[in-house]
Amino acid sequence: MTETYAVELQDVVKQFGNVVAVNHVSLQIRDGEFFSLLGPSGCGKTTTLRMIAGFEMPTSGAIYIQGDRQGYRPANKRPVNTVFQNYALFPHMTVAENIAFGMEMRKTPKDEVKRRVAEVLDMVRLGQMANRKPKQLSGGQQQRIALARALVNRPEVLLLDEPLGALDLKLRKAMQIELKALQEDVGITFIYVTHDQEEALTMSDRIAVMNNGVVHQVGDPETIYEHPADRFVADFIGETNFIPVKVVSLAPEIVVELGSGEKVTAGWVEEGLSVGDRAVLSIRPEKMDLLELNEKPSNPSKDTALVNGKVTQLVYVGTDTRHTVALGDGTEVVVRLQNIYIGEEPWEIGEDAIVTWNAAHARILKE
Repeated sequence: MTETYAVELQDVVKQFGNVVAVNHVSLQIRDGEFFSLLGPSGCGKTTTLRMIAGFEMPTSGAIYIQGDRQGYRPANKRPVNTVFQNYALFPHMTVAENIAFGMEMRKTPKDEVKRRVAEVLDMVRLGQMANRKPKQLSGGQQQRIALARALVNRPEVLLLDEPLGALDLKLRKAMQIELKALQEDVGITFIYVTHDQEEALTMSDRIAVMNNGVVHQVGDPETIYEHPADRFVADFIGETNFIPVKVVSLAPEIVVELGSGEKVTAGWVEEGLSVGDRAVLSIRPEKMDLLELNEKPSNPSKDTALVNGKVTQLVYVGTDTRHTVALGDGTEVVVRLQNIYIGEEPWEIGEDAIVTWNAAHARILKE
């Protein structure tokens, strides 16, 4: 290997009987990176994490940590620690005793144990909680103690398996920011498993989107959201409209035809599509706008889509209003318009409208 990564997976496969849980996954995770494995339940993300930790062994392929091939090395011999959704704190021990437990099992000198426990308690801003029992702590505080217990061992990589899943929504959002700030402070590699798209986008430097044991795309949050590689990624990350189309041209520009016969251009087409193929146009609701019929420009730019529709539903959600619009072939799309004008005349159900978007935001994907 020409470069040493914090963690590298090379063509890793994991089978349980006839079930392939992880299917030829290769990943390179950098030092000091907050890297998330994101996907629906059963996609293989937790199995991947457990193989890095040493709780499961690959059926084939290789796992390296800091350039060192792990082979069949057991979990307690690997330079990683894991934080689970169930924090597994010992209820009869104080916070300090919970954090110190692992070091005491390794016969670490008492003075060093005391010093390192104090350091990590300050790191997670719970220095005043050292003598409390876990039942005296809130869910967020217990989560931070579980992190402190993992960090006190100074792992080269910290593995986190949906550690915020047991928290309520408001606390979970607050802890996302705290956890990212903590990772930046300590500077070690975090590998984080989650099924929550917003959580991954909020905290990650890069994300691997998985489904059915396969990695569909790896990239930073903006790339994953703005430039999904295929329909699964576009559908799983955020909200997306999929409009059935036929590919009319790929050069010099990408042109597709909607079911209504209207033609629009697009900014990107998935590899493998050819002229004449059926496909879908993917466009985010917030990238779209609505115009009244009399606002339709007489000489529009070729990069501006203008498609006839009829408003069929309005849902006010505070920051914006979700407008459901039926296109000429009956396909319904959602257009999200921010509520920024006081006294603005709202659209009415049944009203004709022009749905518009910039071609650069449209991606043509396989069905």
